[in-house]
Amino acid sequence: MHKILLKLFLSVALIIFTLTNTALAMPEIFPFDQLRSGMKGKAYTIVDGSGKIEQFDVNIVGITDDGKGSKRMIMAEASGDVIRRTGGVLQGMSGSPVYIDGKLVGALASVLKEMNPYTFFITPIEYMLEMWTLPDPKAQLNYLKITREKPTYKENKPEEKPADEENKPEEKSGELENKTEEKISPEEKPEKNPEEMGAFYLDGFNSDSAKFLFKELNVGNFQTPTSTIERGIKLGATLEPGSALGVAIIYGDFSLGATGTVTAVDGEKILAFGHSFMHSGNVNYFMTDASVIGSISGANSTGVKLAGIGQIIGRINQDRESGVAGIIGTFPAVVPVNVTITDNALNKKETYRTIIAYNENLVPKLGASIAYAALNKVADSLAESTVDIDFNIKTDSIAAGEISRKNMFYNSSDVGQVAVLELMQALNLVCSNTKEESNIFGVDVNISFETERRTASIVSISPDKAKVKPGETVNLTVELQPYRKPTEKVIVPYTVPLTARQGILTLEIHGGALVPVSQALANAGVVTAADSTKSYEDKIQEFLKTGKNNQLVVEVGASNEVRTDKEIRKDIAQAKKIQARLKKEGKTFKKADSKVDTNYIIDNVMRTTLNIDKV
Repeated sequence: MHKILLKLFLSVALIIFTLTNTALAMPEIFPFDQLRSGMKGKAYTIVDGSGKIEQFDVNIVGITDDGKGSKRMIMAEASGDVIRRTGGVLQGMSGSPVYIDGKLVGALASVLKEMNPYTFFITPIEYMLEMWTLPDPKAQLNYLKITREKPTYKENKPEEKPADEENKPEEKSGELENKTEEKISPEEKPEKNPEEMGAFYLDGFNSDSAKFLFKELNVGNFQTPTSTIERGIKLGATLEPGSALGVAIIYGDFSLGATGTVTAVDGEKILAFGHSFMHSGNVNYFMTDASVIGSISGANSTGVKLAGIGQIIGRINQDRESGVAGIIGTFPAVVPVNVTITDNALNKKETYRTIIAYNENLVPKLGASIAYAALNKVADSLAESTVDIDFNIKTDSIAAGEISRKNMFYNSSDVGQVAVLELMQALNLVCSNTKEESNIFGVDVNISFETERRTASIVSISPDKAKVKPGETVNLTVELQPYRKPTEKVIVPYTVPLTARQGILTLEIHGGALVPVSQALANAGVVTAADSTKSYEDKIQEFLKTGKNNQLVVEVGASNEVRTDKEIRKDIAQAKKIQARLKKEGKTFKKADSKVDTNYIIDNVMRTTLNIDKV
């Protein structure tokens, strides 16, 4: 359903390709119920910048079984030259395939952090294979189809032993004295939970914007890459068990994802990680290749395999407890986000381009986080700063085809976090369509900032008429006192309601974002179901009409007077009488927009009165 796939910053023409490819086929599976303590095998992974898939030794310790409905895991120990070099099992090795007698057992998934860097857990391959059988409704978001000639397959087995290893004694696996499956009893289980061995990846975000992102996504820390990796779209990519793999939900000048290892390949289908990325079920994520930079051993804790996501090579469609699954050569639907930041003081402008893998639950949070990250990247400090933000969301969710809004914000500590919340709110509205999924074709955000406090208070209000009749417009001269600047005057028009009665009419003038006294009193203690009856478009239009921080808004003030039905009918009759008179004179009643933009954020409310003359 989602029709747009970004081709802006990637500079790649996305057309139909016909490619030949040699694909891998699944190896034979080592059944979980045949595993025994003491069996020995091999695991395959990349640990340095050479890109070479290396092997290390694995000794099966036993299995964990918490009963019906729980995830069964295989406990094992790692050894060998590779493990000695890395100082143990590393974050980023998750998904590394484990074989016994050339048969696939499963994927390295977790380790006992701060206890034993050589002991780890394996997710059985039987559990991971289930992901290939699950429904994929989010596939309908894809519109780019890549056709290939019927691929040829070669058997997917671990690499052959080098010639210098051929004369080494064969490792015993099934030929063991203890033929009984060893289960780890609750008493023997480690007190600490295993830690998943994913290496999360974050690029372009500084410390403040990373914290904002973590808070919105409710996730832990990420590793920051130490080198620039080639970006773009790669067609005809190939992977094999042990290859580095990336999964991303943001891609471009800002990136967010994780790196791990490929467990199994069958044609264009892959399994990886051995644990979830964000545990989101059926998904629409970027699948990328990945480059390993190097490994860092941990001191009394798990070390890390430094890696970064590379080019987009396919789509991840399952994100489950047992791992991730995807398809090489198909691509996710995306939301392009372009953010332009202008530093008014330094006359500096930067534009950042990023794509978000389309996900209704994540787009609002990620879109706001990208805007905040871009602002942080340009601004030296966001404390005691004023921000002007202007965003445009192109979407088919409303007839107009786009949602645009401007506003101004000031905050003494971090104005950026405040400024992007309306963008998040708007994207949430677009993604809340209960009738159908809304396409988002692009999000453009323009933010300008300056380290200056641009706030102002209303100090006086002067109407230009002593008396005014219902239906007439009066100009109110509002005097403003900007922060540490000379006073300024702004004229705000106000049209007297046709139902206004002779006498004194109280008006309130306030900043657009402030809740006036009249509204606060009217809403006090009142519970309404109005929101539940509003249409989708009504909610969006209501949002767009919401007053802005830098606007002067005029509204009728609060009144304790209660009108009877008779008085209300009289007011309506008066309004009809005035309209009839205007029509006879060839005129129409036109209400002035009682909102005026200023160069300041208005921080207070003030009242004035009008003397309403008889009709």
